Amino acid sequence: MADQDLTDNGSGIRSLSGFAYQIRVFVYYMSKMSENGQIEFETIEDVAVRDKKIDADSLDKKSDSFRNLVEDKDRNGYYFAIQVKRTKIDNTSKLKILYNWLLLESSTTKISKYILFTEDKYGNTGKLFDISCEKLFEFVMKSNSKSNALISKVKLQYKNNYGKFKKAYDKLSTDYEFISDGKLDDRILDGFAFHFTRSGVSHLIYSLRVKELIQYINGEIISAVYNGDSYKCTFEDMMKKVEEISGRVKDSHYDPDYIAFRKSRQINLTDQAILQSREYLQLAKCKLSQQRIEEHLIYQQYYESIKDRFLEDNKLNFVDNIERTTYDNFCSVKEDLEEENKDTPLKRLNETKKMNNNYTQLDQTRFGSCISLTKKNVEEDIKISWEDEK
Repeated sequence: MADQDLTDNGSGIRSLSGFAYQIRVFVYYMSKMSENGQIEFETIEDVAVRDKKIDADSLDKKSDSFRNLVEDKDRNGYYFAIQVKRTKIDNTSKLKILYNWLLLESSTTKISKYILFTEDKYGNTGKLFDISCEKLFEFVMKSNSKSNALISKVKLQYKNNYGKFKKAYDKLSTDYEFISDGKLDDRILDGFAFHFTRSGVSHLIYSLRVKELIQYINGEIISAVYNGDSYKCTFEDMMKKVEEISGRVKDSHYDPDYIAFRKSRQINLTDQAILQSREYLQLAKCKLSQQRIEEHLIYQQYYESIKDRFLEDNKLNFVDNIERTTYDNFCSVKEDLEEENKDTPLKRLNETKKMNNNYTQLDQTRFGSCISLTKKNVEEDIKISWEDEK
């Protein structure tokens, strides 16, 4: 069993989403890179997410639109093409995979292996080539689909040339590998044992380092998808990030990368559970824009992710010190504002955020602790209100 669940259980891209699974497969193959190697997360179709909020549902619906390309360390200039599916593979999905691979085979990219990676709970058998080459060719050539359809692109590429089509089909079937896996987290944890010095740190710290890397890659890939780009990571890039994470995530302290955290998070401000939460309502009293409210709620999530890690490591006293200091700062701010007749919800928020807290390393941790203490379930002796409740 894995030391720790490596999925993202915060808001944003959910652990159960197929897109998050694709990213974890990408990270697993990262761990297998050799020196001078490279891995690429490639968008092979228009996923139509520019100028929109990226969420798990929209990306999952386009799961066939992405693939991984991993340099083949044994054949210079060649790649493994990896298609990830976290669903039951029906005939439509099967054809789409074949069409994408046929197009890739006709391109200038040299592929030494075509891999279909799935999760074993879906019971996929990996039978992609149960439709004969002749029947598939006939089906493609008779298609009257629109010119931008995937099948039409295959039809155009092979132009009634059965010999060319058969050569590509035969190569795909020869170089095809099917992987049905039920222990992806274990694969990832084992894969980075050397990189993150697994034997030299606690199980918790090792798992947190790996999770931090996954979160970083998650944010980078989402940004690339949003901009319509591919994401490339070299062995050198990976090792630099591993070193940086190892310096921030230690037994003595835990400072997640805030930018990576933020990229992987979004707040759904149409969700009634959020709109009715005390922390949201208190921020609304400050007359902040929706964008600024969202930013503050991400601060809260960031702090609570750190808090959870401290609690897992039995550092309750450290959490108590952070939160007591935050509350004491709030009380001092409130008293000063009342004395000066300048007390408003926004001033309480902004002035409390400015106060120093020696138990926090980063500003965002301090900001997040302020918002977290406005939650309904916080003990009354440390609960914060930007506007007093009547």
